Amino acid sequence: MLKAAAGERIYPYIVVSLLSGIRTEETRALRWEHVHLNDGPGEVAHIDVWRSVRSSGDTKTPKSRRSLQLPGVAVDALRIQQRQQDQDRLTAGENWQENGLVFASGVGTPMDAHNVRRAFRSVCRRAGIGKDWTPRELRNTFVSLMSDTGMPVEG
Repeated sequence: MLKAAAGERIYPYIVVSLLSGIRTEETRALRWEHVHLNDGPGEVAHIDVWRSVRSSGDTKTPKSRRSLQLPGVAVDALRIQQRQQDQDRLTAGENWQENGLVFASGVGTPMDAHNVRRAFRSVCRRAGIGKDWTPRELRNTFVSLMSDTGMPVEG
């Protein structure tokens, strides 16, 4: 899947979702202020998952608010996303709407779930895994991978 997504706008979204296990509504609400890419000495790359696209803006439960360490592949994907968004900002010019979102449309507005699903399914088809997958499968896959390696999975 990651090979099929390489070079696509959805690639960083898929990488971060797959390698952190955050919910799709949390991924779409992730803000740059909650992304820490280990730019300082001794810092560990992580994201603070504190928001969701739910109507209240809160995560699913209060316990869902958490900070998650990121592997290097996810850090690299987020750096790609930064560059893409910088280019989008230049291209959009005065049409850019700054929302601080990591994963935004080409004009800075929140990503629509339908558009995310469509781009994700296109990658799934190219990867040869079918057309009926949804972005939620990324969280399920993360949990399966962690469980397979012996990591305890909380209920």
